[in-house]
Amino acid sequence: MATASITGNVVNVDVEGTTPLRLGMSLQRHSYRHCANSASGALNSLLHSEVDDATIIAEAVEVGEQIEGLLLKSGGKWASLFGKTLTVGSRRTYLVDNSALNPNGSPNHFFVTGGDGVWAKIPQADYVAARDVRRVEEAITTRQTRKDKYDYLDPKQFAAKQAETGGGDNPVVLAVVAARVSIALASRDDKALIAVSGRKDIVDLIRNR
Repeated sequence: MATASITGNVVNVDVEGTTPLRLGMSLQRHSYRHCANSASGALNSLLHSEVDDATIIAEAVEVGEQIEGLLLKSGGKWASLFGKTLTVGSRRTYLVDNSALNPNGSPNHFFVTGGDGVWAKIPQADYVAARDVRRVEEAITTRQTRKDKYDYLDPKQFAAKQAETGGGDNPVVLAVVAARVSIALASRDDKALIAVSGRKDIVDLIRNR
């Protein structure tokens, strides 16, 4: 029986049987909730913000169980797993490969590629914009946990905070300023960005609307 857990920013699935394997998926690269500290690739994918860690773990187990079944059918030979797309109960799809992209190497990596609640094949500039939206969200949350009740999401109040002496060093202001640079390089249509983040209010603030 496959098991899965999250350690740091990676969800690992352990496949049991005669050919035990461990496969990992970077949550920084493939989950909006975890992407704030991630670097981007040429093409990327992100699970939407509503896909929580418990769901990610459950789907990793489903991936692992399907891999166990495939290994059983192949007599324990894992070569056929490389590049295999597996569909879980949510209808999301996951691709199995090797982190070195070596088709002769043992499968040790999987990642989400499509389905409901997934932004797939994200261009690099759009991924960076999503990452920076998450950074703004986290900056506001951190301030709120420190009892800061300022309404950063109100454009006028944000501008006033930015204009204050020392306002430019405020973590939320710094995050928004950085996000305005990245979003200017991203797609002009914000539908996918709003869908993945669930934060139209933050996207509007960054766009200065």
